[in-house]
Amino acid sequence: MRFPKALRDPLAHLVVAAVSDPTHAAPLWTFRNFCRLALHSEGGSVPDRALDALPQPPWMAPSVAGEALKESPLVAPVRGGRLVLAPAFARYLPAVAQQVEAYWAAAQAFAEQGGARRAGLAGALECGAALYNAGLYFETHELLEPVWMEQPKGPDLTVLQGIIQAAVGLYHFQHGNWRGGIRVLGYGLSKAEAGRPTFHGLEMEDLMRGLAASREAARAVAAGERDAFPWEAVPAMRFAGDGAEA
Repeated sequence: MRFPKALRDPLAHLVVAAVSDPTHAAPLWTFRNFCRLALHSEGGSVPDRALDALPQPPWMAPSVAGEALKESPLVAPVRGGRLVLAPAFARYLPAVAQQVEAYWAAAQAFAEQGGARRAGLAGALECGAALYNAGLYFETHELLEPVWMEQPKGPDLTVLQGIIQAAVGLYHFQHGNWRGGIRVLGYGLSKAEAGRPTFHGLEMEDLMRGLAASREAARAVAAGERDAFPWEAVPAMRFAGDGAEA
């Protein structure tokens, strides 16, 4: 489901924060538990004390769960020390709950493998890959765009922008915007080309070939030549020397 920007962006930032630093995943963890309880609560309201009673993952910095959501635009307090999804977003609760389960699965898996193994831009790419490989393409953009904005002019700036645009193209495909996705993915492929064969540890050869094939598949869908986009063929982001997906 496509969420309105006012919901989509703060929602995405929960998983971006959790993947960027897994020890600070409390807001995502708490919001996921809130959604689980809200789905089965009358009126979708949850006592904040119920959130504090849940055991936290050992790799997450200890926190007061209710406090982790206090400043979030995603929830609103109601009488009796209870929280509800912000009224403007209430109708999206089932879809939001499904989305945060996907977010938590990606963040938890990344944390349990130890988070980013590399420093600097390479580490940021590892964090982005954790989202990209989970099919969270908009969220990949949200994580990597601030990193891109900090880069000086040069090849790193160009290649990183290309990777971000490729993720945005796939996000458009997820929502059936074939023409826009084909265009943006094309821009991304052109810019990321300079990153071959590896870019700060990221293996680019298979990634580029696979993304080019995905673009052609999208062209075929847009032209009515095939019924469905082959999501299973979208290439993963992998790192040299890891022997597995990052």
